[in-house]
Amino acid sequence: MKTTLISSLLAYFTALISISGCSTTPQPPNSERLKRSYALVSVIENGTIVYQEGAPSNIKPGYGQFSLDLSVPPTVRYRISDGTSGTDLTTFVGSYRLQNDNTLILEGLNPQPTGTNGTITFTISDLIDGTSVTLTRTTSDPKTGNSMNVYKLRG
Repeated sequence: MKTTLISSLLAYFTALISISGCSTTPQPPNSERLKRSYALVSVIENGTIVYQEGAPSNIKPGYGQFSLDLSVPPTVRYRISDGTSGTDLTTFVGSYRLQNDNTLILEGLNPQPTGTNGTITFTISDLIDGTSVTLTRTTSDPKTGNSMNVYKLRG
């Protein structure tokens, strides 16, 4: 009886030590995970893929010159066109911040993007450290015909 009790206690404590010793490293906040420069993989406007990196033809090839630089917080450099030809390419400079770790806010953008008052907000999803992130614009984009846009980016 004593042997069974001692064996049970020993097994219990061994299991407890094993479980507590296998702690996972906490993931850094998205503000750290996003800190890099991004290029565009694809753009979806109102549910239609209008640009895909490496595709032989795109509805809006001008998106190929897109970039988003978040590598030097809080400064942001956001380069984009309406996607059609790329001739209207503009680089906006301002600052960025995260709200609730899942919303990216670009603000104080200069020059001001059309219809934004200098602020553009995105919902962050599918963030993989240093590899990719998906940003969904929270308001329609007047430059692209008031479409709701989803940007898949690679870092």
